[in-house]
Amino acid sequence: MLWRMAEDRRRPLRADELARIANAIDPRARAAYCAPILGGLDAATYALDLEVAGERRELVVRIHTLENERDGDAARRYWKAISGIPESARLPVPRPVHLDAEGGLVGLPCLVMTRLPGAPLARPTNVERWIDELAGALAAIHSVNATALPVDYLRAAEPAAVVEARLERSTPKTHEALWREVADALRVAAPGVRSNGTVLTHHDFWFGNTLWTGDRLTGIVDWDDARIDDPAFDVAYARGDVHFTFGGDAAARLRNRYEARRGELRDMPFWDLVGILPAFRWLSDWVSGYHEVDRRDLTDELAQERLESFVRSALAALSRDTGGGSTSSAAAPRAE
Repeated sequence: MLWRMAEDRRRPLRADELARIANAIDPRARAAYCAPILGGLDAATYALDLEVAGERRELVVRIHTLENERDGDAARRYWKAISGIPESARLPVPRPVHLDAEGGLVGLPCLVMTRLPGAPLARPTNVERWIDELAGALAAIHSVNATALPVDYLRAAEPAAVVEARLERSTPKTHEALWREVADALRVAAPGVRSNGTVLTHHDFWFGNTLWTGDRLTGIVDWDDARIDDPAFDVAYARGDVHFTFGGDAAARLRNRYEARRGELRDMPFWDLVGILPAFRWLSDWVSGYHEVDRRDLTDELAQERLESFVRSALAALSRDTGGGSTSSAAAPRAE
């Protein structure tokens, strides 16, 4: 059976596929349980339990289904990303188990990794604690300095090059005039952006890529875009997420909690705009992703409103900064 992109992203793995995966990991293993994991949009992921000599191993199988990822490079990149994070970092990240970049096991490139406890927490009973846990996780990721990572770990370009690359990948499907305004502002601002240092960054940090047990964050997943970069990118990307999720001043509260741990970040309005760029192209897909992790209250209309409010606030803050005013970040407006 061929994989057919989105419609097969949640199809059950066949018995022969499971047998090949189990045998590749350990010839004594047999698959005891397998089920799709909801939430991802760019890969098919499955929880897999193996029985091996009377012991159970809890794993995740990640299958790269997108057409542009079928050459195996994305699977290799993910493998390298998690392999390169030192265990001494004490981050709750999955550990690599098996890589099949050639697609021999299921017909597409895949990798197997350890499974972390928990599930995304979409509706916290204590939003303040939820925000604080997210900020703490970001601070922990960024505590891994670039010198602790392999010398060939993926590294981001300088801000001006980053802007052009991300603009090229985010040609808008919504708010085209606003996107052009953002593009112009970023191109003007990029040469003057000051570094906040170079650290390990996740590059896709939103609550759907975190796992929770009760009200404690117990895992961080989806590391395929991880790289050495300015920590402000991750904070900006996460600020966009909490603004989509809760609106109000949630984004400002996240930044405050992060900076209480790691110190003030410079040029945050610039990074806020860089981080939100993909939403101009993929907003409807993001809304679908939020729905899969139990945030169906984020309608297309509300997402459009929150995108515009976040961007307008960041543009205003960037204008103040480039005009010689305060370096404070954009604070998301009060609830729409």
